[in-house]
Amino acid sequence: MVDTVAAPERGIGGNTLKYIAAAAMLIDHVALMFLSGIPAAYIPMRVVGRLTAPVMCCMLAEGYRHTSSLKKYFTRLAVFAVISQIPYSLAIHGTVFEYADYNMLVTLTLSLAALTVFDKVKNRVLKFVLPLPIIALTYFCDWGITAPLYVMAFYMAGNDRYKRTAYSMGISIVYIAVSVFTRSASAALISLGLILAPILLYFYSGARSAKAKSANKWVFYVFYPAHLMALALINLYII
Repeated sequence: MVDTVAAPERGIGGNTLKYIAAAAMLIDHVALMFLSGIPAAYIPMRVVGRLTAPVMCCMLAEGYRHTSSLKKYFTRLAVFAVISQIPYSLAIHGTVFEYADYNMLVTLTLSLAALTVFDKVKNRVLKFVLPLPIIALTYFCDWGITAPLYVMAFYMAGNDRYKRTAYSMGISIVYIAVSVFTRSASAALISLGLILAPILLYFYSGARSAKAKSANKWVFYVFYPAHLMALALINLYII
């Protein structure tokens, strides 16, 4: 395990961060699916949506550090990743099953596998080398490559809010720089929203509410495929 410092007593709790991520994701997907022709709404909403991936990755690293059963945690992620693929394909690609792009829960499942290898392998060289093939697989997923790097960074930062902010800000800046040279002007502009996430995560208190061990922990797992399916049905049958 990495060295950590005592968690601050005040700040934003993990459950609150999960709800913020869910809200930002919904805003992002509504803009992506329905508002692309209205730049004044589309771009700000998608900027807000950039909060989602880094926060989800931070919560995954926290989940790994605190879980009482890694096997159950991995299984839960994997099952909902499978459940979410059809809703994701319908919502984002308009097809029943998209074989070239997999949903964010697949990314997080692979990221958890890579993090486990990184943490369990003791050899200082191999612990960085062996996760690479797993990370490479995320290339075919939503937030591929970037998400596992966030996860690794948050895990290494532990409860140190300064490291958490600095590491994630570094990854965000690199992502934005790459976007400027490889993507459209609007996509590069939207990617600036990634700067918001490290700022938000600076205020993460490290607190895990009692609800985290109750049904509350299932909210995000259910919300992810449910909101995608709802948006897909609205797009297919209402709009």
